[in-house]
Amino acid sequence: MTKDPNNLRLLDLREQILANLRDLQTSLIRCVDEGMIDLENEFYNELLGLIDETHVADDWSDLEEVITKAKTLEIDVAAWLARHGRSGISYTWPKKL
Repeated sequence: MTKDPNNLRLLDLREQILANLRDLQTSLIRCVDEGMIDLENEFYNELLGLIDETHVADDWSDLEEVITKAKTLEIDVAAWLARHGRSGISYTWPKKL
């Protein structure tokens, strides 16, 4: 049986997005463990939601929506880090199929 290249590409894109989200999650956890406060776990909960959305994404438009939200979260977390004298990481997000 032949694998559909678009499905393989979609799986690859999903894994790229998940890797970025998990890395951002690890960074956030480390900062909170060091005493920085994520009010009401706002960033952490949003990250968990984006990870869940990525897992269930069926097509590029679903992933594109996750990427848009993730970029916004990335900026919010970077601003939060900057207020605490830390720098954030800039991620490379997948482009359209």
